Amino acid sequence: MAQPERNIRRVRRGKGFEYFYPSGRKISGQRVIQRIAKLGIPPRWQDVRIAQDKDADLQATGYDMKGRKQYIYHTEWHARQQQAKFSRLAEFGQALPAFREYCWSHVNQQKWREDKTLALVCLLLDHTGLRAGNRQYTTQNNTHGLTTLRRKHVQHDDSATRLSFIGKHNKPRDVEIDDPRLAELVAQSAEAQGYALFRYEDGQGQWHDVDSDDVNSFIHQHLGEAFSCKDFRTWGASRFGLFSLPDVDLIVRENSRRSWPATLTSHVAKMLGNTPAVCRQYYLHPQLVKLVENDQPRVKTIDEVRRIVEKQGLSDASVSATEKLLHSIIKI
Repeated sequence: MAQPERNIRRVRRGKGFEYFYPSGRKISGQRVIQRIAKLGIPPRWQDVRIAQDKDADLQATGYDMKGRKQYIYHTEWHARQQQAKFSRLAEFGQALPAFREYCWSHVNQQKWREDKTLALVCLLLDHTGLRAGNRQYTTQNNTHGLTTLRRKHVQHDDSATRLSFIGKHNKPRDVEIDDPRLAELVAQSAEAQGYALFRYEDGQGQWHDVDSDDVNSFIHQHLGEAFSCKDFRTWGASRFGLFSLPDVDLIVRENSRRSWPATLTSHVAKMLGNTPAVCRQYYLHPQLVKLVENDQPRVKTIDEVRRIVEKQGLSDASVSATEKLLHSIIKI
């Protein structure tokens, strides 16, 4: 995007906004105003600057309530970034074990400081593959991601702890936390002051909600600048897809008209709460889809997954050995 003085400015007027060219002339053309509206710039952002060029990679910038600079990019830029995201997923998988260890060391702290809460959220992103969510989307749509969950969304019974809520596109989500330590930590977090599930206490005894920007900053600092909350969802989808190959194999064998890529995609999409089209485009690694399209490598990989399950058991197999196998597939 051009220098700030060469961009469109947003100025609050009453309950709405007006927009001005660098010359100071007010924008009245509906085509430009509609383009700006489609960008979905949060109303609370300050010092908002918008690109005059509708095709610019960077379409808008502003500062959130915590003074952090935020960015909105062109949809075509996002498509290019999606390909880059798949390309760096092997690097993400390689860095993940050390990051997990770091997070576990922080959740064992006694007090609910910011690092402990953010570490717990990251471990849950890793464990569940849920969206991080954001406050703006929750306010506008009354739907939730992990960071916007409230205490009422935690359900306990004798056998499990679950997160039950309405997710993006009004899809009901009911996600079991089958790791006992994570379930215990979620229960403890739900006992803190306030309505939000994930909060932390500062040095002055004040409690604060975390948001997705906080989580992304934590990930940038401790996992890598190139990574974000979304990488956990992509990794989790591909991991689940690989682990599910024996189950999908049974489904395809029962109905010869089913194609392998479509059946696998639908299976993973149900876990994610996405449509198959979105799952295929944004979450399932292309190398995994390519693998299941070919008989010989598919059969070999299914046998490997079965051996992992037989050796380690279902509860341990989705992490560690299966992830090593996934890494060997996607790094090609």
